[in-house]
Amino acid sequence: MIKYWKHICFLCLFLVLGNPLSFSQEIEPQQEVNIDDLGNVSDEFQENFFEALKQKAITNHDKAIEALEKCVAIDPKPIYLYLELGKNYLELKLYERAEQNLIKVRKEKPNNRHILELLFECYFKQRKYKESIEIVEKLVRYDPMFKEQLANLYFHEKRYEDALTVIDELNEEYGADQYRIQLRKKISSKITNPNSLISKLENKIKEKPKVEQNYLNLIYLYSQDNQKNKAYQVAKQLLEKKPKSELVHLALYKFYLEDNKTDQAIRSMKIALKSDKIDIESKYKVIHDFLLFLDKNSQYESQLTAIVNELSTAGNNSKVLTELGHYYYKKDQKELALNFYERGIKSNASNFALLKRILLLQLDLKRYEKAESGSKLALEMYPAQPIFYLINGVSLINLEKSEEAIDILAIGIDYVIDDLKMESDFYTQISEAYQRLGNIEKASEYKQKSAQLQTKS
Repeated sequence: MIKYWKHICFLCLFLVLGNPLSFSQEIEPQQEVNIDDLGNVSDEFQENFFEALKQKAITNHDKAIEALEKCVAIDPKPIYLYLELGKNYLELKLYERAEQNLIKVRKEKPNNRHILELLFECYFKQRKYKESIEIVEKLVRYDPMFKEQLANLYFHEKRYEDALTVIDELNEEYGADQYRIQLRKKISSKITNPNSLISKLENKIKEKPKVEQNYLNLIYLYSQDNQKNKAYQVAKQLLEKKPKSELVHLALYKFYLEDNKTDQAIRSMKIALKSDKIDIESKYKVIHDFLLFLDKNSQYESQLTAIVNELSTAGNNSKVLTELGHYYYKKDQKELALNFYERGIKSNASNFALLKRILLLQLDLKRYEKAESGSKLALEMYPAQPIFYLINGVSLINLEKSEEAIDILAIGIDYVIDDLKMESDFYTQISEAYQRLGNIEKASEYKQKSAQLQTKS
């Protein structure tokens, strides 16, 4: 049984450490490895080595390292010992020691993908970005998507132009995605002199006038450099070249608003909000900018409805809908505010402030069933928040469930600390519940308690 275990352990090791070319080819079926494949080693070495594999398998990495060190003391030559030491130290987050051992392995197998990935993990965890770059530049041979990590590393090393070059290569090969778009913006914001990048993008547009991303990148750089008029011209140029472009409208609506071309701005906003290519954060900014515009141009408020209608087909817009709720709440349009808040909280149900506002609006608008069920759920998340007990109690009273209301209010009042106004509100509601039950004596008692607190507050 022991021999069988040893054969399996060694087979696993052989498959990982074996021929480095195996990582770029299909792995052919391997014959069971004989224990002799460990090399000409002693029985004591064998016992310690397989003990190390056993301990690693059950995550006893300290014990695995002890067994491997015994092997090294017996015979320090086998390179697979240092691979195993490196992996165990990695699991223990002892990155410097893992690095020391893996470097020894890499000297023997400089192009082994598995070793390179392990070393990269060591370097990156230690924030050794320069060393990480050298590794990842080799790993891109195995998988070009390592280029995303390479761009990120160039950013950390302040090699901004190199980072942007890599992002452009990925975009040309695979098309743009949100991660690379955000990374490009982050990198571009760090560039203090964008002239060379602007010049490169202008040349790219001349060479490939139908590549949309080059225009968008140039618009962003011009905007960052406060060359708004040039950014505007590039946006219009893109629209001429690609009339069906949706992303360009993220820039155009701002320029149209500044030019007082409101109808065109609204059209661009609707395109942006409806687009599947535009992320939710950008859509949030579209709505936010239009609401700021409405603060000074209220005559266009009716147009907001046309924009909002686009949200129904625009996926998860929790933040956008909540922003609209805030807008109508400030204008004291409670029905509209509640409508947007209720739609916006679906993917953000644990937001305490928003939950509280919704429940209070539901009470104010006499939506007692919703307030009762909503406050009950709120209490599951926030069992020590008295406001939700109070809302639940008020809802129950208005749903003719006064006995339940008294019970919940009696629990909730114990959570009120140094808030005489809220404590008074609890007593008022308990008094109301007893009043509805016909218990005039108790109703009067709690009404008097409420009045006493009101005089103190």
